[in-house]
Amino acid sequence: MRIHHFYPKTRNVGDHFVQRGIERMIREIVPRAAFDLFNVNSRGDDEIGYGLTRSTIERANREAELVIVGGSNLYEGSYRWRWGVHLEPDALNDLHVPLFLVGVGTGSSFLSRPHRPSARAKSEIRLLNDRAAFSGTRDVLTRDWLHKFGIVKAELMGDPATFIFNHPARLGRGGRHILINTPPVRFWASKSRFWQVRLRGRAMFCAAVSLARTLRERGHEVVVVCNDPADLNLAHRLFGEWFAEGIVCPRSPDEYFRLLSGSRAVVTGRLHTAVVSFSLGIPFVLLDADQRTRGFVETYQLGDWSVSPSRGDFEACLKERTDRLLSDDALRPWALLVQKRDRMYERSMSLLRSALGRIN
Repeated sequence: MRIHHFYPKTRNVGDHFVQRGIERMIREIVPRAAFDLFNVNSRGDDEIGYGLTRSTIERANREAELVIVGGSNLYEGSYRWRWGVHLEPDALNDLHVPLFLVGVGTGSSFLSRPHRPSARAKSEIRLLNDRAAFSGTRDVLTRDWLHKFGIVKAELMGDPATFIFNHPARLGRGGRHILINTPPVRFWASKSRFWQVRLRGRAMFCAAVSLARTLRERGHEVVVVCNDPADLNLAHRLFGEWFAEGIVCPRSPDEYFRLLSGSRAVVTGRLHTAVVSFSLGIPFVLLDADQRTRGFVETYQLGDWSVSPSRGDFEACLKERTDRLLSDDALRPWALLVQKRDRMYERSMSLLRSALGRIN
């Protein structure tokens, strides 16, 4: 089976985690599936051949047996774009191969409420879902958001990157270092939600720096990691005085996976670092700063292992939850959470098997 997969091929390595997860799940069912990868919008590395346009749809009709749109916050828009899928609606009617929407989500604005799409974006979102043979959402908030707009075919399947490895919970003291993953730079300075970012976002970064210093003073090896090269300059400004040799930005998913695999625990300001940590069975504390992270927290009931920067006692709460993460008290709760992950995997695979069976 040849598949054309449209996703954001950006410099943010987390976007590629989701592509890996989708590929792994499909190949579990269709081992010889071949993937051709395309940019779903203009944010990626292809400035002209992106999106579901007449040209890419005609190519899919010639070459592919399945088209997948999946990964990232594709249902969300901003002042620069209507929503995350570049779509020529008239051309979509000429797509003759099945279309799957896999693990799509919304909600990347700092401390925001659920996204309110424009009328045109809402129309295109409905159109794409109507055309899809399968629509799977990455979290309960996105599923409920779509249902509110009458898109009831959307089903919860979890974030595909959660299922790259499916390792058991790491219950011992394994791992060399504690990984501190910086939030995106837009949570430090942004025109969108300016005052929330200036007050709460910057306090979140400063709390992460304070935590990293405290952990080092206690004798832990600490590695600071960025998911996007755009985050590096700020990371060096904030952490560089104490961690100049320990700030990294992996260039590939595999390099990042190796770094995560060597971690005893993870404190992360990025959703997809938490998601892959979960896949590896490595315990984490998640900075719950937007609707993406909130959806993940609610999907798996991760409230005891997340902390919102909206809290007045954010820094103290972050340190308390990290201390608990590193204690023996975390062992049983994380074993139970990994069992929830495995049940979601079985649900997701059942949905995909059923969808693939219908188109075959």
